[in-house]
Amino acid sequence: MRNALIIFKKEIKEVIKSKSIWIPTVILSLMFCIILPIGITAGSSEITSDPDAAEIFSKLLPGHDSFSAMIIFLSKQLLIFLLLIPAMIPSLIAPTSITLEKESRTLEPLLATPIKTNELLLGKTLTSLIPSVIISTFNFILLSVTIDILSYQKLGYLILPNAEWCIVAFILSPAISFIITMISIIISSKTTDIKSAQGIGSAVILPIYAIIGLQIAGFFIMNIIYLLIACLVLIALCPLTLKIAVRVFDRENILIKWKYK
Repeated sequence: MRNALIIFKKEIKEVIKSKSIWIPTVILSLMFCIILPIGITAGSSEITSDPDAAEIFSKLLPGHDSFSAMIIFLSKQLLIFLLLIPAMIPSLIAPTSITLEKESRTLEPLLATPIKTNELLLGKTLTSLIPSVIISTFNFILLSVTIDILSYQKLGYLILPNAEWCIVAFILSPAISFIITMISIIISSKTTDIKSAQGIGSAVILPIYAIIGLQIAGFFIMNIIYLLIACLVLIALCPLTLKIAVRVFDRENILIKWKYK
């Protein structure tokens, strides 16, 4: 564990300095947590007064008036949108963690030390996972505050946090971040340049875009049952992806292969 923390402390300093990671993260955070909620709520009168929109909301969320149905639907959508951030941050950090060391020729001396493979991978995992969890939790709180401020006067109660919010923020978000970190490390250990690693790593978040699209199209609406099923699947995948990452990361092969490049 001590060696893993040493790697984490060394690499997190570089992550903090990286504008290519934080600029898109800040933009997405502002968009999903502040700009979209304010924009949609500001235009709520026009949206809810449209008969077609009112009919859609009544079908999706029966038993609610147009405004409350719109706000509840908006909160569900934005909770899923925010899952892009715990998916995106590891896909930007983790793929470069090993590939960059290959290119800078620092991986060989690191692998030649007595550090264990699981300690090395744990240190690199923490470098992606901890910033992702911190930023994601902050964003979920920020979204809750924004939506509650915008809707409380009309509704008389707080929309967020609720059970769905807790599941998404504290189970789904860390699980997604961990899995994508593992996948990205696997990719990073097999690719030979940073751009390829980041390009392939970014592709692993495509399923989240698919879920967002299906929900916007009205094929389903997020509820506790769907979330619990997703939690069970992702939690089951966590140890599997870790096991694959440890197995794929063949340090002896990497040492031999990269020593003569």
